[in-house]
Amino acid sequence: MRRTDREIKNPDDIFPIIERCEVVHLAMTDGEKPYVVALNFGFDRQGDGLILYLHSAQEGRKIDLLKKNPSVCFQMDCAGRLVKGTPENPCSYSWKFCSVMGSGQVEFITDETQKKHALSRILQHLDRTETCFDFPPQAVSKTCVYRVVSHDITGKRHM
Repeated sequence: MRRTDREIKNPDDIFPIIERCEVVHLAMTDGEKPYVVALNFGFDRQGDGLILYLHSAQEGRKIDLLKKNPSVCFQMDCAGRLVKGTPENPCSYSWKFCSVMGSGQVEFITDETQKKHALSRILQHLDRTETCFDFPPQAVSKTCVYRVVSHDITGKRHM
């Protein structure tokens, strides 16, 4: 990272950023081209590692690509706001933000209990709640749920 003064390495500083973010951008490969989608997510902390939980329909381009190559990168950001510059000095414009990125392998979750946990973590994160959810078995069986375990998360901030 060029701006090491903005780099965040301590997981205790990274996880509060993840908590504030609402969307993760998941990057995968489609042959020679990158393919990126924005997804809601849930997560668990596992020591210094991150377990991202994601869900989608059971079929489609994203699922096809992930089955061919489960290696992914992800990025999320929050707290964005413009710092106004001046017309005389347009380079004084800036953007304040916090971001997290990392990589890992997609693991499809098939166990019903684990799927329910992952779906609960997604809703808990989105709704900022600790409520436990009870999902109907037919909904769980129709939903593709997967996780990304990452041990290389880093953050960056310009505040």
